[in-house]
Amino acid sequence: MFSIFKRKKKVMIFIDGSNLYHVLLKNCGRSDLMFSSFGKKLTGKDRELKKIFYYNVKQELQGKIKIPEEQKKFLKSLEKIDNLEVKLGIWKEQNGSIVEKGVDVLLATDLVLNSVKNKYDTAIIVSGDGDFFPAIEAVKKEGKIVEVAAFESNISKEASDSADKVIKLRKSFFNHLWMPKKNNKRNYNPKRKNSSNNKNSKSRSNNKRKLLV
Repeated sequence: MFSIFKRKKKVMIFIDGSNLYHVLLKNCGRSDLMFSSFGKKLTGKDRELKKIFYYNVKQELQGKIKIPEEQKKFLKSLEKIDNLEVKLGIWKEQNGSIVEKGVDVLLATDLVLNSVKNKYDTAIIVSGDGDFFPAIEAVKKEGKIVEVAAFESNISKEASDSADKVIKLRKSFFNHLWMPKKNNKRNYNPKRKNSSNNKNSKSRSNNKRKLLV
């Protein structure tokens, strides 16, 4: 049956978490992003956000690095967001250095697999990394649209040239997308301060009188 209603294009967002964290700190001075709101803004009102994939590395390596409580809390908070899936790479020791492994492969694999399964019409990759170029080309051959969202200073030529659209992020883009700051200050009561000042001044004046007597 023919429908007069136009189907909204399906969108999936693929976030390189480590990359985004560092560019946010560099360009905005903070990283406490509301990922759900961020995803909705990237998608827009005329499209349907199906899923957000968030990729990072588990900051743990047996005998070398122990996963910090801060990251545990952060990952737990992400699990509470609807339609957001966290996928973690691992740390590995290589030539005496500890490097992250598997994040790019996880992202590229999901990008291609979800394309073949027709899970989205448009993929938005939040990263300017040129390593995703082969996966982007494969997805485009499946008839999908690929958008790259990145700060201008952080986008590679390969990513820019291969994407159908580049969303240039800037500090103002993130207005109203930050977590609200908690106010830990005690409620300030000017009357209380004034009353205590008055008491102090009275006691001082009484002392003066005693001295004069």
